[in-house]
Amino acid sequence: MSHTPEWVINYFGVIKAGGVAVLLSSRLKAPELTPLLRDSDARIVITEKEFSQMPWHDIPLLKQVLKVDESSYKAMLADSSAGSPHVDIDDGDMAAIIYTSGALGKQKGVVHTHASLLGTSNIVSAGVGRGRDDVVIDTVPFFYLFGLSEVLFGSIIKGATVVIIPQFTPRVVLEAIEREKGSILFGVPAIHNALAMLREEVIKGYDISSFRVASTAGAKSSPRLMKMLEDKFGLTLCETYGLSELSVVSMSTIDDQKLGTVGKPICDLKIIGDDGAEVAVGEIGEALFRPPWMMKEYYKASDLTAQVIKDGWFYTGDLVRMDEDGYLEYVEKKSFIVVTPSGLKISPWEIEDVLLRHPGIAEAVYVGVKDSYGGMVPTAFIVLKEGQSVAVEEIADFCRQNLADFKLPKKFKFVDSIPKTGSGKIDRRQLMRSRI
Repeated sequence: MSHTPEWVINYFGVIKAGGVAVLLSSRLKAPELTPLLRDSDARIVITEKEFSQMPWHDIPLLKQVLKVDESSYKAMLADSSAGSPHVDIDDGDMAAIIYTSGALGKQKGVVHTHASLLGTSNIVSAGVGRGRDDVVIDTVPFFYLFGLSEVLFGSIIKGATVVIIPQFTPRVVLEAIEREKGSILFGVPAIHNALAMLREEVIKGYDISSFRVASTAGAKSSPRLMKMLEDKFGLTLCETYGLSELSVVSMSTIDDQKLGTVGKPICDLKIIGDDGAEVAVGEIGEALFRPPWMMKEYYKASDLTAQVIKDGWFYTGDLVRMDEDGYLEYVEKKSFIVVTPSGLKISPWEIEDVLLRHPGIAEAVYVGVKDSYGGMVPTAFIVLKEGQSVAVEEIADFCRQNLADFKLPKKFKFVDSIPKTGSGKIDRRQLMRSRI
């Protein structure tokens, strides 16, 4: 289903009936959805006419397809009892399956219980100062755990209002803040970057005096752009770090933040090197977390579960670094680190941050694209600002002035747009499969 109030109503209907909600991205196509519906043992599909062109006969356990924008659905509601179903639900019962490529880079169903879904909602609310009088502007789909738990649940529990943005553009967000007196914005870094790069005269065209906090999660953000966002909008930026399997594990707050970090851990953390030993403060290593709100398992995949949960610790596959003041810096997923032929490791974020300083560049992504020999070609995908014309040589020279030689992109590719996942994060895996 699309990002609408009907999604919320139907989600809570499933949960109240004691069912398990399988959360599927509205951006997936039929060939991608079919294996997930099979894997999840789906019996009922709740959807809309727009998404209903599916080979339903290929889903063996499927009994019913409900389309919320058809008259038959409305008739069913009109004939149904308004009384609550009497269902015994325990905190440890399975509540949702969320499909993610996550820590292992392949689609699998993350099983969350009623308790684990609610583990961090109040913690995040306290961090951003969310209360009953707040109006939350939401650009994050609810089929992502960040959108479901931190945005939706956290707001409902506190009695705050949620304004759903079905499709992000900077103008739509600014209009919503002005019209609804929005005070908190939740989104991914790409959304906050777009707002930060707006001209000040554009921002001054809207009354955004109610806007006080922006919360970002889902990818590494640029401290430079986040400082621009804070200065232009007069707000506090709170960065959050989490995974579909763990929900939030580290966050900055309105009272304790350090741009360029994801704040301080809110659960047990170990940072280990390739040898399995904990690294020293300031050194990069893999993050291992042990939160009480961890996922129960990967659905019907005990072997995959055992790969990431060992002795109660979740192995994230994410590289992080802790500074001397206890703030955690997210570096990058191990799988997205670009490795040069000589074995040097490069974080994509470093190069992207430099590229975004060029006045003609609107978006930039740096990935390793495999060549025909199995090697990795460091490639910069670039979207130019509207009306700009920039030669490759100029950008290459700009990089040479600001980056060590071993970090320089070997290829530059101009594109009209950067592929994004359903939550608005850069789809690096798609770019890594590109033909160059």
